[in-house]
Amino acid sequence: MVRIDIRKKKAENHKGKYSLKVANTIAAESLHKKNCRAVAGANGVFDVRENSTGYSVHMRRRTCTCRKWDMTGIPCRHALRVIMQMKWNAEDYVSDWYLTTKWRNIYSDSISPVTGMRFWNKSDESRIQPPTRPETKGRKKKQKRIKGKNESPKKKLKFVGSPKKKVKVSREGRTVRCGHCGLTGHNAFKCPNSGASVFRKPKKPDSSQGEGLSQESQV
Repeated sequence: MVRIDIRKKKAENHKGKYSLKVANTIAAESLHKKNCRAVAGANGVFDVRENSTGYSVHMRRRTCTCRKWDMTGIPCRHALRVIMQMKWNAEDYVSDWYLTTKWRNIYSDSISPVTGMRFWNKSDESRIQPPTRPETKGRKKKQKRIKGKNESPKKKLKFVGSPKKKVKVSREGRTVRCGHCGLTGHNAFKCPNSGASVFRKPKKPDSSQGEGLSQESQV
């Protein structure tokens, strides 16, 4: 209501034939009309040149090739050049929707005021409660990025050729062996054989001990 009241007073105090937008637009476009040259044609059509570009201005239809006059209803710089050359009045070629009388009619009526909450009629219906939220435990899980087909889960890097060139290592084709039961297809964290004995990898023979035994046998 405050905004409507401000605009209503502004429209009532305005004394021009058209709104303020018309005067501001015509003043801005008039700065560029000196660069235009108009040549009269037939049936109210003028050929206007601006920076070696031609524009067709139809004064009876109130149209211009630049489309500004068509879209806004206010004469563009090309039409203003014709109006100045023919010594016409620019306000006679402005759309009637910008008239001050129509501007005042828009804000002649206002919306009805809304009373405070203490004056509202009380209802016997039950009060609407907000919906319940699901209980979440612990920290919120972060959404992980979907990794590529040949991208390593741990983002391990491998040097190929020169040390400056790095290529990500893929786990495709590897066999996963459980460190608890020794079977393939799963790891120790997801091992279904909880009662199985712990799998111990066989130790590799020491190369130094093997050489000593071979020397003793030769002796």
